[in-house]
Amino acid sequence: MGQSNKKSSILKYIELDGKVPKHSFDIFSTDHTNYKDAGVILNTKLVVVDFDERSKAADVIFDTYPTLKVHTSRGFHLWYKRPTTEQISTPIRNYTGKLTVGGVKVDYKTGTKSQATIKQNGQLRKMENDHLLYDLDSLPELPLLLWPSKLKHDLLGLKEHQGRNSALYSHLLTSAEQYALDKETLETLAGFIDHYVFADPMGDEAMTVLQSVLEKKPVKKKEKYLDAKDMVMTSEVLTERLDIHYYSGRLFFKQKDRYITDDNKLLREIDQHIQLKPSNHKQLLDLFKIKASLVEDGDFPVMLPGGYVIDEGEVIQIDAGFTPYFLDARYDEQAYDKDVDDFLNFLAKGRKDLRTVIEEMLGHILMTKGFPHKVFFLYGPSAYNGKSTFIKMVKRFTDSLHTGVPLDKFDDDTSIYSLVGKLVNIADDINASYLDKSSNFKTLASGDPVMVRPIYSAATMVENRATLVFTCNEMPMFRDKSGGVARRIVVIPCDNKVTKKDIHIDEKLSTVNAKSYLLRLALEGAARIRGNGGHLTESETINQQTEEYFISSDSALSFLQNYDAEIEGKKTRDIYAMYVAYCEDEGLKASGSTEFGRRMKKAGWESKQKKIDGKNVRIYARDQSEE
Repeated sequence: MGQSNKKSSILKYIELDGKVPKHSFDIFSTDHTNYKDAGVILNTKLVVVDFDERSKAADVIFDTYPTLKVHTSRGFHLWYKRPTTEQISTPIRNYTGKLTVGGVKVDYKTGTKSQATIKQNGQLRKMENDHLLYDLDSLPELPLLLWPSKLKHDLLGLKEHQGRNSALYSHLLTSAEQYALDKETLETLAGFIDHYVFADPMGDEAMTVLQSVLEKKPVKKKEKYLDAKDMVMTSEVLTERLDIHYYSGRLFFKQKDRYITDDNKLLREIDQHIQLKPSNHKQLLDLFKIKASLVEDGDFPVMLPGGYVIDEGEVIQIDAGFTPYFLDARYDEQAYDKDVDDFLNFLAKGRKDLRTVIEEMLGHILMTKGFPHKVFFLYGPSAYNGKSTFIKMVKRFTDSLHTGVPLDKFDDDTSIYSLVGKLVNIADDINASYLDKSSNFKTLASGDPVMVRPIYSAATMVENRATLVFTCNEMPMFRDKSGGVARRIVVIPCDNKVTKKDIHIDEKLSTVNAKSYLLRLALEGAARIRGNGGHLTESETINQQTEEYFISSDSALSFLQNYDAEIEGKKTRDIYAMYVAYCEDEGLKASGSTEFGRRMKKAGWESKQKKIDGKNVRIYARDQSEE
């Protein structure tokens, strides 16, 4: 394929390793000749639809709405312009396996941090209508059949007795309500799904389903207005005006360019539209839970000022629709703030490996999926070490997206409900307590479903997205020694000391520029985590501090650290007595004899029977299989 002499589009090519970018999207070329594998960097006006498998439905869509088609090993990409209509109620962003109005699932690629592969192994991929690659302004708009649906079911290949009727009914009705489709459009859509999406056409049955949808479809709504005597109608009007959503038991409404959850602020906003009695306020809040848009999907991007969105680590400009996460930090790829830089260097005490992980902790906060299952403890027994200053900086950086559930409240399902809709949980100066239970600690760290209970409401399941950060003068002790806790804890030593106090440091670390630099560092930290396969960068400083913590917090390990050379050949009961005495001297909590024996075995010591003075006794011997 040769490049046309008449170009209306300057293409930016990014070098790939297979299908993965070799570097950041800031590094590109206008010529792919020297690239073995290459992709075109997209923009916010382009939408590339990736059909991961070939199907009759996909072929018909291309034939009906011809555009640039790039063949892949399993399917093909169709290139379109983003629709200019305001009807798109489900925002078009980078999705994987997203259902379309046409009933097929696709991947969407869009934005300046996305690319579409056009070259592999030194060869351009096969293309149709290839002239459009160099004239992107002439691409057609994304057709209705490829608009995103808010449903998740899969229609492709459905046969008789596989629920086609109910699936088609649900799909047509939802599409009609989502995009205000008229009768003619619904008839065309029903015919397309029946003939090209289903494995076996339903024929007349499909038309019967369509008729049911048309009968169900509401007639033109009567005009609604605010009326203090009609709370139902008033709630419906306010729901639309304030764009109210109901997510995980919380009401969110749009204020300026963001969604916030605060019942008091919501009532104050309502008071600007209609003045009501307190009894009406309570009634409205209850009605909103029914009238508001119910949000069941938990996968949200992080919204930034200026129309920017952090979507899977990439910053793009799109309309993200509803998201509970609005981070009030200006995006600037080149941002730098000397005060923040100097402070982080102070906190890390000049250790680059520690500074790297601190930045990745900030990146962890931005990651709502695919994050390392880690909990961060900023530990420092002395005063003026920067812990509290760091916490204040992060709180101001995340603003309304932080909460502060203490560690000893993690098994209280009402307390952990406050994690919903937050990006970080920050508890400052936690007590050096002994934690008997740790199941919720592990579950919250991994983002797995956990039961929460809003006050005066029924319990519900949520998946935690908040990064867990704690500061302490003494580390807490966990009863769980199975390794599940150990794998999750990251101990960050705060062992520097302020020599000259700056009374304005908190203000300096929370300026607009400071937040922009923190955002830049967080994005770079998140990118490193993804580059490490979802893991934090190895830090010798942190590994050593974390190991010291577990030795000191595990009385058996601590005992072995001090008496390992005196154990071989000694009676098990004598060693246990030594251990109990050691714990009493050190102020540690001793385990029972059975648990101590299990810990000894895990450490490589085997209990063996031996005859001493004519009596059978049990002694400890080094397990040779461990060597």
